[in-house]
Amino acid sequence: MRTTFVRFFAPFIVTVAFTAVTFSAPPSPTDVLQPVYPGPGVVAFGDSPEGTVTNGKPVMRGWKSLFDGKTLTGWVGEKGYWEVKDGAIVGDKKGETPHHHYLFTDKDYSDFELHIDVKMDGYNSGVCTRIQPKSFDDVPGYQVDMGDGYWGCLWDEHHRQKKIFDFPKEKADKIVRLKEWNHYYVRHVGSRVTIFLNGVKTADGDDPGGFPSGPIGFQLCHGPNTIASFKNIYIKPLAKPTAGTAPTPPEKVVP
Repeated sequence: MRTTFVRFFAPFIVTVAFTAVTFSAPPSPTDVLQPVYPGPGVVAFGDSPEGTVTNGKPVMRGWKSLFDGKTLTGWVGEKGYWEVKDGAIVGDKKGETPHHHYLFTDKDYSDFELHIDVKMDGYNSGVCTRIQPKSFDDVPGYQVDMGDGYWGCLWDEHHRQKKIFDFPKEKADKIVRLKEWNHYYVRHVGSRVTIFLNGVKTADGDDPGGFPSGPIGFQLCHGPNTIASFKNIYIKPLAKPTAGTAPTPPEKVVP
């Protein structure tokens, strides 16, 4: 739109023309859906060099593996539901169950960054962070969710029992490869939680009501059958965990 104003300055007449310019804000990260997926070579899953991996392994220093690709050393879980298969941790309920079934680390983590490849066939699963296990069914804490209508979301399980950060299903459907490998890159720094799913930022905000520390874990949700797989699991601790945040159940996993 072009508007013309005429002002009179004796002894001259000056005509000044103004062109209206419309400015639009740049799209938010969740509006730019340009997913990338696990695979060979260099893949940038986040907004910094820490989010970049080469052949599944973070390129920066300070990262350590939580899974040796062969055994469940360093993990605790319910027998009969978890095993190592084809270089991945695989959870399989083998049918519908009324309870949750968990596997989690035998160490606590507070502030950290996490890379993990995930695959799910079935109802619902998730990558659990800063959890406070009470049993293999009752595990309060965060869940970086996996499931129809839940991919990319942050859920608080058995604590506040609600979505902390939502991500629209219609957007998740465009970036998730069903029954194939996907990737989560997660940051916990203080009360701030940031989640990238296949390189797309799906959550980023403060949540002062969450637990400050706890193990990393995986869930098989109650209900219909779920088979969930996890590999290339790397963590970069950023702060010391709170001591004794999560008890270790006595029963060790027998692969």
